[in-house]
Amino acid sequence: MKSRAIQIGLLIILSLASIGCQSHSVQMTSGKKYLSNYTNHDVTETNASDLNEEVKAIATIEPSINFPSRIGLVKLYNGRITNLSVQEVEAWEELRSTMGSEFGDFIPVSPMIAEMVYTPGKTDSKSKGNPSEIFRKVRLGAARQHLDHVLIYEVFSDTKTTKLASSVANWTIIGGYFVPSREIETTGFANALLLDVRNGYPYGTASATLNATEFSASQTYRDKTRNLTDKNQISTVIKLIPQVQQMMIKLMQDPKQA
Repeated sequence: MKSRAIQIGLLIILSLASIGCQSHSVQMTSGKKYLSNYTNHDVTETNASDLNEEVKAIATIEPSINFPSRIGLVKLYNGRITNLSVQEVEAWEELRSTMGSEFGDFIPVSPMIAEMVYTPGKTDSKSKGNPSEIFRKVRLGAARQHLDHVLIYEVFSDTKTTKLASSVANWTIIGGYFVPSREIETTGFANALLLDVRNGYPYGTASATLNATEFSASQTYRDKTRNLTDKNQISTVIKLIPQVQQMMIKLMQDPKQA
């Protein structure tokens, strides 16, 4: 009841919040079956044969998801693994409880453990910031914690402020504090990906967006912008969770139905 109240409160506190959009998808296709129809056509591209071999190597993996599962939770922010907020932890725990014992557990992947076991790739000195290296770090950290799968999600915002006609209040010292003269608009985006820790198989994706608007006096709009953005990001994650739930339900069903 406490976590549900927190979720409802976060959504209500956002002034004029709109519904936004949400979606999810799953994948349970066989790499062996996919490659059974693979042929080496003659192509004119340079190093085409190398590309063909690379495609084969990438495709030759099989889905092996089983439940109950130890599923790691990884939140990415600005390309780095970051700690989950209290509200997010409670919301994910509520989902785990709703899914039941046959589902398994959500276990946050420790940023410190991931850093401890990670070493940059050998390609170049800048490899640490590459997206592929981020996924590598996530899988290594999850492997050290003996997790079966990892749910990676990231959240970011697009925020802008607009001056209103009442911005004349900016010209006065007292009026600037009390008269709403700025409109703050923010859109939160959340994307999630479920990966197999052992072979990197991508089992599904989910996404959600959430818009929020608030009015502010000129003198306080910077603080309100940060607060609204932070609140909206957490609410966007909470909105993402039902999509993750639907994705998990499909994966728990017969693979042919998924």
